[in-house]
Amino acid sequence: MIIETHALTKTYGNKTACDQINLSVEAGQIYGFLGRNGAGKSTCIKMLTGLVFPTSGSGTVLGRPLGDVSAREKMGYLPELFRYQDWMTGLDLLNFHAQLGKLKNKKDQIGRVLKLVGLEGQEKYKVGSYSKGMQQRIGLACALLPNPRLIFLDEPTSALDPIGRKDVRDIIVSLKDEGTTVFLNSHLLSEVEAVCDSVTFIHKGTVVRSARMDELLMNKISLTIRAKGITEDLFTKLNKHYELQKLADGSLTCSLKDYEEIPSLAASLISNGVTLYELTPHRETLETVFMQIVGEEG
Repeated sequence: MIIETHALTKTYGNKTACDQINLSVEAGQIYGFLGRNGAGKSTCIKMLTGLVFPTSGSGTVLGRPLGDVSAREKMGYLPELFRYQDWMTGLDLLNFHAQLGKLKNKKDQIGRVLKLVGLEGQEKYKVGSYSKGMQQRIGLACALLPNPRLIFLDEPTSALDPIGRKDVRDIIVSLKDEGTTVFLNSHLLSEVEAVCDSVTFIHKGTVVRSARMDELLMNKISLTIRAKGITEDLFTKLNKHYELQKLADGSLTCSLKDYEEIPSLAASLISNGVTLYELTPHRETLETVFMQIVGEEG
């Protein structure tokens, strides 16, 4: 495991920010870390990156204990709220970070990350003149500068337009293809659903669920049925095997356990003389699951 924690806890006085956090993150995957505002996500990331010391518990990152300085050489981090010196140019900023990281081939690395985040030709302008999207990109460039094995991204697309979000999503996928592990915290659930292999939900400082994305979204399938000739007797008969519900527009919805039930349902309808116009499956979205797990009733 590239990240593993056991009962990781952080308290500030009488307030518990993170309580008994247990994480296991496999190398080479994109790992989503989800929760409402104030759930403890950023505090947990700060403990994993060594910026905050845990009150109790233990863990390892890149095979080293939490806070081990040597692990940071192979780690990148883009915090949610960051601010760089306005008077520095983008190139100044990257040079400064390269010196901090003692990079040997800093010129090549700076050129690589500028191209990767789409800031080529913009590096000589002052950071203070950058738009919010450009500032987010230069922050991502700083995080990618050491060519990390593990990168923490805390709301990396928060200031970007749709094209910028797609660009960052493509970068995240390319990092995975190169073997980099991405630890992603984002409120844009559609983005998380598109790229993540596994997710963990945290609520009020406690992990409430961890699962692979495919397992999480395949637990329930809803089906839209538009047909003619479904009698009350047939509806009652089918409802013994499938959860059917009539909608105001005359269509039906049906809840299934898996996709393998769809052919048998279609065969039952047709064999009973039903004229079938539409049979459309809908997989649960991450947003629906999120609301179920950490919504108001969570």
